[in-house]
Amino acid sequence: MLWLSLGLGLLSVCKGTRLEGSADVILPPVEGKTGDASLMIFIQGASIPTKGYQPIGAKIQEAFDSPLWFAAPQCPEDIAAIPGCIKSGVGRIMDALEKKGVSNIKSVFFAGHSLGGAMVQDYVASNMKEDVKGMVLLGSFLTRKYKKNRFPNTPQYEFPVPTLTVGGELDGLSRITRITESLHTQVTMSASKHPERELPVVVLPGVSHMQFASGTPPSLVKKRDLRAEVTEEEAHDAIASDVAAFLSAVITNADESWAKVEARVKESTTFTQPIVDAFNMEAYHQFLPPCLCEAKDEYGYMEYGTCQSNATCTGGTPWTAKAQQILGGGLEGLEMTVVDSSHIVTEERPSCHLPHIHGNLTDSAANPGNGKSPPLCDSPKGCTLNITTVTQQMYQSAGEFDWWRIHFNLSSADTGYLMESATELKAKLKSRQSIWEAAGVPNVNYTASDVPTGEGGDGDRCAEINAAAIEWAMSVLPKTTKDRFMKYGNKITIGPDQKTCIAGPCWIFDPLKWEEDKKTGDVTVKSVWLGEKNKNIYPCGEGKTLPCDAGFHYCKLLSPARVVEWAYVDGLRKNYGI
Repeated sequence: MLWLSLGLGLLSVCKGTRLEGSADVILPPVEGKTGDASLMIFIQGASIPTKGYQPIGAKIQEAFDSPLWFAAPQCPEDIAAIPGCIKSGVGRIMDALEKKGVSNIKSVFFAGHSLGGAMVQDYVASNMKEDVKGMVLLGSFLTRKYKKNRFPNTPQYEFPVPTLTVGGELDGLSRITRITESLHTQVTMSASKHPERELPVVVLPGVSHMQFASGTPPSLVKKRDLRAEVTEEEAHDAIASDVAAFLSAVITNADESWAKVEARVKESTTFTQPIVDAFNMEAYHQFLPPCLCEAKDEYGYMEYGTCQSNATCTGGTPWTAKAQQILGGGLEGLEMTVVDSSHIVTEERPSCHLPHIHGNLTDSAANPGNGKSPPLCDSPKGCTLNITTVTQQMYQSAGEFDWWRIHFNLSSADTGYLMESATELKAKLKSRQSIWEAAGVPNVNYTASDVPTGEGGDGDRCAEINAAAIEWAMSVLPKTTKDRFMKYGNKITIGPDQKTCIAGPCWIFDPLKWEEDKKTGDVTVKSVWLGEKNKNIYPCGEGKTLPCDAGFHYCKLLSPARVVEWAYVDGLRKNYGI
């Protein structure tokens, strides 16, 4: 009776104009399996024919303890984004099973690969809340539309049915960094008692995007996917094991069944931790958005106020704090306590936000140690300076660059096609000259301390920070990932700092230079800098006409997460693609 009512419910949603269907795949359960039967309706990836999912479907059937029907309805041109194709396909599958006299199905699951996964989740969320036991996404992920703001608590993902996400380490389309975001936000950051039982995410080492299917890769997959490091059979066995464990756990809801899923989630959490660490160093916006607070400073204004992280947002960028220590370094005994705050760098109301060396409690416009204002320390030894900095992360929009979205006419910007990490960090730092003078070093030569080599100075300070970002990223990569990248990956080198016009807006809109050699694929990164000597030319301050721009050294910084993502995915395409 459950199958009859379930079938009628599905048919009421799905009957209508039939689209395609000549290549619908229906695989009966493996002979000899006993117990209640289940059905998996699988939505195909873009331009991959339904027959390409017969091998993985059969593997899942073999791995599952009970009888499982596997069905993959065909969409026109094998594109699941075509309106109505899933609805029509599900209707055809139900009609076919009804004609076969199938009446013992107790549980229905939906699944999808790649574009099919992106499409099936919206279909399930809109139509199938009561009828579906769960969903499986292969080489795909729950999009951010299902992440809800829960102020004053951490944003949470919500979906009407339990959903397993399976990602491949070497998936060149549904990239490992986006799968890591799913794992971290759906499980690690979840407030649920058992998030591994609601929206679990697992990662398969060495598996590529095309290994979730079989056959000849379509053109976009050929262009974007990476080289697998396991055989198709090994990949399918691993995929089937994870999927079967999830199906059994959802159906039985037994602790011993869920233990298998939870163990795989734990393994995957450990596996992806280097990516999480890199994203945290960047203050990745998709983990938590920036606070963008307006906090008062010690002078009663907001120019130098600091933001504090909380459950709903991130106060500042940890990498910028490290960058300031690199820029201000070089003096034995000097310690710096640096706190960064996230702000929109074009903001002027209610206040602009600038870096600051704190300690002069009476004059916000003071530049300690510059001759007009006394230093904060007699000498660098034993001196600790409290410094605040400002950062704005920039991310690629999913507009004209996202060919995946354009090609398949997708409304969602969350496709995994583009790099997830920040394209640049707009960092407002205090100059080396200002820090050294505040620490008690008199008459620091600005040209030697801060001016780039291309302009007659002694060093490219922003470049030094960006070189440190590469060094940090290489230090957190797992050995296998690092060895692969060092052998096959396109390298990132740091070029000299670039000047821009002497005005804040020029620096703001002049981006970090990411120059890719079309022949070799290697990349040269060049920062754009802007600086000013440690003295106020005009009267300045929050209560005056101009902000105090003295003693600053602005840098367009390379995010360590960008380097990590390059090493895992994009830096491998030229020499390690399929």
